[in-house]
Amino acid sequence: MRSSAKLLSIFDFLADWFAQDDFRGCAFINSFGELGTTAPTVATAARDHKSSFQAYVADLALQAAAPPYLAPQLVLLAEGAQTTAAILGTADVAAQARAAASTLIDASLAVASD
Repeated sequence: MRSSAKLLSIFDFLADWFAQDDFRGCAFINSFGELGTTAPTVATAARDHKSSFQAYVADLALQAAAPPYLAPQLVLLAEGAQTTAAILGTADVAAQARAAASTLIDASLAVASD
């Protein structure tokens, strides 16, 4: 699998997850939204999880020889897709986020190769 394809596979995973009957959004986002300001342990767990995801995407972007700014952009798309899919109750947002990610990846790799 090409390195850029690995980046897009994040959004394929999200599409599968969003389509599950029991999908209710990200437990870390939900918990932080409900308890993050009053339960430091919850806030820390959510931050640790999200930091881990950011590091994972950054590693994939590095493997793809993409500029460092790409990973945070893709993370924002993935996180926004999770929240939107949960609120709207539709898996369609994963395809929309994937299309946006593809555009960002292509543009950043074009800049990196110049």
